[in-house]
Amino acid sequence: TGRHRFIVATCSLQQRNELHSVEFTEDTSEVVCKQVIPHQEEVWLLSVSPTDGGQIITYSAGKTPPAINLFRLPELGADEPALAPLGSISGSEAQLAAVKSTLWDTHKPGGLVVADSEALHTFDYSAGNQKLKELSTVQVGQRCSGACLDPHHAGQVSTVDDTHLKTWDLRSSKLAFRKDGAHLFGARDVDYNPNVPYQVLTTGEDAALRFWDLRKLDKCLRALSGGHHHWIVRARYNGHHDQLILSCGTDSAVCLWRAASVASAPLGEQAGGGVLAAAPGGAPARPPDGLIKRYEEHEDSCY
Repeated sequence: TGRHRFIVATCSLQQRNELHSVEFTEDTSEVVCKQVIPHQEEVWLLSVSPTDGGQIITYSAGKTPPAINLFRLPELGADEPALAPLGSISGSEAQLAAVKSTLWDTHKPGGLVVADSEALHTFDYSAGNQKLKELSTVQVGQRCSGACLDPHHAGQVSTVDDTHLKTWDLRSSKLAFRKDGAHLFGARDVDYNPNVPYQVLTTGEDAALRFWDLRKLDKCLRALSGGHHHWIVRARYNGHHDQLILSCGTDSAVCLWRAASVASAPLGEQAGGGVLAAAPGGAPARPPDGLIKRYEEHEDSCY
């Protein structure tokens, strides 16, 4: 549709919780709330389907036991907007520890992968089944803090636990790649480059971003630091321009980075295929890797 629309959730213990459908308008640079939808419990995690923007997963808790819920969003403009339940499973039913990531499996229709602090759980949410069906469990470590599905290869998931980066083959439940000591103190998050197979970034308690080729884990491709002063809790590639990465951390900062040297487009090449102006000596001007901007509008840690 060409619209920049996002779903934001609340996590309030005392007040009622809600989902807000907000839209960014390029012409005015404004963020406008288009719809407010009630949600019964505190929302700890929220994920929108990459193939159907009308479906969402929430991981919630509060007055009831923790649960993973699959909903369909109401149409914009509905008089009394409400979430339509499509499926659910409680943490006790699936024996889930603290859930860290909820992932839509784009390679498998009806597939979900949930990472908790110790394992990867695969589920099926086929139409007509109000209970998510658990298919398999793979133990990944004692302190898993994040996971990401490989967008290029079916059945592969990368996780970070303790200081380790690991990639798992869900079809065989076996470890495919492993890097010990990916970060000092602890690794916190992992994300796949949407345009470059086998390339991931990780974040850590050493306040650094590191870029890896899973086939050559003896040394990281690139490391970036200087934007955060404490743990980097989460980072994500821009889905259209993989030179750009957004990160957030426990120093209350959000940072925008450029990592052109490990991006899919050659250094100095513009999106339209043109080349940037030449630098002295005749070589194309190459934008340097590093921090573009640091945002400090938040008062608490950003997760």
